[in-house]
Amino acid sequence: MTVRIGVDTGGTFTDVVLYDVETNEIFTTKTPSTPSQFDDGVLNGIDKIFDETGTTPTRVSFLSHGTTVGTNAVLENEIPDLGLITNDGLRDVLEIGDQTRPELYNLQTDKPPALVARRHRLGVPGRIDAAGEVVDQLDETAVREAIAELDDAGVDSIVVSLLFSYLNDAHERRVGELIDAETDLDYALSSAVYPEPREYDRTVTTVLNEAVKMTIQEYLGRLDDGISDRGIDVPLNVMHSGGGIFGTEQASAFALRTVLSGPAAGAVACREVTRTERLERAIGLDMGGTSADVSIVEEGGLVRSTEGEINDLPINTPLVDINTVGAGGGSIAWIDAGGGLRVGPQSAGADPGPICYGRGGTRPTVTDANLVLGRIDPDAFLTGDMRPAITEAKRLFEDQIADPLGKSVSEAAMDVVKVANAKMARELRRVTVERGRDPGEFALVAFGGAGPLQAAEIARDMDMDTLVVPRSPGVFSARGLLLADIRMDESRAYTGETLDATQVEREFATLVARLTERFEDQGLDADEVSVARQLDLRYEGQAYELTVTMPDGEFSEDRFAEALSRFHEQHEQLYGYDMPDEPLELVTLRAAGTVETPPIADDLSTAGEPAATREREAYFEETGFVATPVLDRRAIAVGDEIEGPAIIEESGCTTLLPPNTTAETTSEGNLRIDL
Repeated sequence: MTVRIGVDTGGTFTDVVLYDVETNEIFTTKTPSTPSQFDDGVLNGIDKIFDETGTTPTRVSFLSHGTTVGTNAVLENEIPDLGLITNDGLRDVLEIGDQTRPELYNLQTDKPPALVARRHRLGVPGRIDAAGEVVDQLDETAVREAIAELDDAGVDSIVVSLLFSYLNDAHERRVGELIDAETDLDYALSSAVYPEPREYDRTVTTVLNEAVKMTIQEYLGRLDDGISDRGIDVPLNVMHSGGGIFGTEQASAFALRTVLSGPAAGAVACREVTRTERLERAIGLDMGGTSADVSIVEEGGLVRSTEGEINDLPINTPLVDINTVGAGGGSIAWIDAGGGLRVGPQSAGADPGPICYGRGGTRPTVTDANLVLGRIDPDAFLTGDMRPAITEAKRLFEDQIADPLGKSVSEAAMDVVKVANAKMARELRRVTVERGRDPGEFALVAFGGAGPLQAAEIARDMDMDTLVVPRSPGVFSARGLLLADIRMDESRAYTGETLDATQVEREFATLVARLTERFEDQGLDADEVSVARQLDLRYEGQAYELTVTMPDGEFSEDRFAEALSRFHEQHEQLYGYDMPDEPLELVTLRAAGTVETPPIADDLSTAGEPAATREREAYFEETGFVATPVLDRRAIAVGDEIEGPAIIEESGCTTLLPPNTTAETTSEGNLRIDL
């Protein structure tokens, strides 16, 4: 008798899913997150699910966690005192950056933080050229002096990032050996963290990884202790931004890969819904308390990337391609200096939260707007865990939003919802229209505590015909933690001078061997590992490249040639043209290894009377307030059809059906809504 548990920490709530392997039952719960020390919220959630299900800790066979700790460390600039050793003349690479500006014609824009104080950035003589050849020997005396200076300055760790170390890491490895010999300091080599081209990106990625590593190590250490104290005797798995899980040692070594941990878990769960509902293409909309995350599923697979951004800083690491916007249930509505209505990115978070939580919140949020509009039941809010304050919410809404806009409270609340919806629709356009995709060809899969409440109106704005609300959408990302495969990624710059299949095969063999070693270090059998290979290609003379996946199977010249052909197709889709007669450059080789996680085969026990149990006055833009049927989702049987307007409630989440929509529960227990 064993159970598997997934715990996803969000900015407002911590979600827990428990799957009983023997009975095929799934149990879910929510508990407020604890921003001051997030591991407390995780442990509270585990305790709560144990109490609610009567489960003993000894039954736990699998534990997986999605965390926002790394993300928050970067967003809040909680960077430890780091030192940087680089080549002579390059100490300012972090401040010079790559000249990318968020607003091209704004000369007053602020630069992202440099992360390492200038007095702690030191250059040393020694140089490797663009062919990976040593042109100037490393000056070890200067290196020792730099190490001593940083050690005396009291830095917590030293980052080493030297020119062209992705082609030849000899100088970086030697600096690391000297740090080991001369100090007790931790250190990070860019050739180990991110062995790819682009000096600024490689340096900032290594610095961020080292900064986040210290926070993650401390956090996971406390969490491991708390889990052990409860008698849970299984290793903790951590979700990473690439859409897989790995152990805590890997999570600490590659800490930056945890920055999209929670959203990646939601994307994995979304992929599973597209498979069970036989959807060829889908967009995942995960709207939580603080933000909304948008992901893409095409042909049964997640769309991934190797380039992301956080706090205006590049993060170059394998990740699920997720766009995030500050439009969650807790996003604060406010009036700007010009009298315009704005929503977010500031959030009320978990403490004090929206006004209606009754915890001292004084600023109107999207959740308060939905409560004012009658779309959320104030008497059953979060199953009674929080004390609603609807009267106070209406009063503050009137004072802060409605009166300045010259509108009624309900009209102002509707405007807040529309602004939040517009922000999310803009992100949907970015991942579809701006990338050569037609949103009308996609279904929208909405989840998170607030997603199903907003999704129908967003989908209509995007001319999408189908909306799917999965089972237990409020804790859907935690479910993804139980579905994610063990996954690790490796990359290396291509060192060949020309596109040579034999050279590519040789370098892939080295890469796969390194990848397999990481799985073995985690106690996994190499025979279980399935490896996918990718190529970063560009036309000769281009500055950036596209990542192309090779056909399944072992490397062969035919599969290599097919991958080159796929590059032209992807280039044409993304940019509107291709140049098949132009020579190609291979920049980077990538390998992703996966070990499959056992599937969930939970029983579907949806049955009951489809009739509404009650009615509530709810506001819709086309009708104003209207008596709206309110249904308990558990009472809707498979095949029952519900006509909008209607409100469907379940623990931790509400689904809104606007007028002129219909919903049906599928055989998989998901709500499929026809728009």
